[in-house]
Amino acid sequence: MDLRWAPFARMATVAFTAIRVSNIELGDAVSVTGLGLIGNMAAQLAQLQGADVLGMDLSAERRRIAEICGVLGTYDSSLGDGKGRVAEWTGGAGVSTHIEATGLSKVAADSLGWIAKSGELVLLGSPRGEYNADLTEVLNYCHLNERGCITFKGAHEWRFPVEPDPFVKHSMVRNSRIVFGLMQRGKLKIEPLISHVLKPEEAPSAYEGLRIDKERYHGVLFDWRE
Repeated sequence: MDLRWAPFARMATVAFTAIRVSNIELGDAVSVTGLGLIGNMAAQLAQLQGADVLGMDLSAERRRIAEICGVLGTYDSSLGDGKGRVAEWTGGAGVSTHIEATGLSKVAADSLGWIAKSGELVLLGSPRGEYNADLTEVLNYCHLNERGCITFKGAHEWRFPVEPDPFVKHSMVRNSRIVFGLMQRGKLKIEPLISHVLKPEEAPSAYEGLRIDKERYHGVLFDWRE
């Protein structure tokens, strides 16, 4: 395996949690909001699970990279009609699973309208920032049959033990081993995610780029060999 890919296993293992907690099966329709490193790999892993995946992001560059990685469909979130695009994508049925990878509470709430009845909302990105909304309206998507009976699921990686345990099927170590295998066999695409390979002394520019120039900086590696 290309050793440049190895550091990405850390982020892929985070993304893997969304698949582990979901009910995704062969032939399901899945949407993902946020196509950064974790969202991109969650979309790829959902497809490896057998789903047809629609990835959504404001960034044209992130959508382009997702397409290079093999994500079946992408959508420009700035157009503001995610529900309409999902309806088109699914023939009006909605997605059985939505993976929210941005960490923006409003994005999670907005996605409830395009999840199919008895579907699930998987919170992969940790919700952050203040968001004012009618909580009853949000909870009714979970509680009421006519609003979908949608299941809300948290996908924080620490819900699984670090080391394998005979009484628990999944662990971070096991997920990481599987990720390495997928990389090695070329099933999980990593190379398109690498935007820069920099020297350690260039670290300040790397972090600044990741913070303010998200169109050009995605996955940054430091080359320590010299």
